[in-house]
Amino acid sequence: MSTRIYFARHGKYKNPDGVIPYRLPGFPLAEDGKRQAKEIVEKLKEQDIIKVFCSPILRCHQTAEIIANGLGISVEQKEELSETRTPLQGKTKKEMETLSPNYPFDIPEHSIGGGETPEEMYNRVHNLVQKTISEYKNKTILLVSHGDPIFIFLSTRLLGSVPHTHQDFDNKKLRYIPMGGLVELTFTDSGEVVYRELI
Repeated sequence: MSTRIYFARHGKYKNPDGVIPYRLPGFPLAEDGKRQAKEIVEKLKEQDIIKVFCSPILRCHQTAEIIANGLGISVEQKEELSETRTPLQGKTKKEMETLSPNYPFDIPEHSIGGGETPEEMYNRVHNLVQKTISEYKNKTILLVSHGDPIFIFLSTRLLGSVPHTHQDFDNKKLRYIPMGGLVELTFTDSGEVVYRELI
């Protein structure tokens, strides 16, 4: 027997000023993002998913609601799935790259201002995954989150290394999940983890 956990990244969202929102309020799904959420429904409708957990950030919650409604199941917000905590939210990508090519984690303003480390991000997602495996043994659950938390968890869990730099995030060994992306993790009773990319 095994427990399956799907990770979906939120769909594309409205961002007229081209900033990196992180945890800022607003930034609802664009029409393309709604379409991506419906594509996830099509991929999952035969998978017997019994619960959807999601980040409380608007673009994630909207994605999860579309998926949950399409599957006829409930959705619950989990802070552990939230976006990166950083005081640098709202800056453009160009502004971030001017400060450092490895934003946000090696920019002093990030750590001084209470930004979380990749290790902290891994731990919060890992703890939720372990709790989910324990509570929903041999069931199938969907977690809807953001690019960095998903990638940091997958990289650390599957490759054994916590990513910190953009080189780590683009190491060619593991895909950085795109908006509207979907991956599957199967946790067997023997401790093996089987990974599969679906979208």
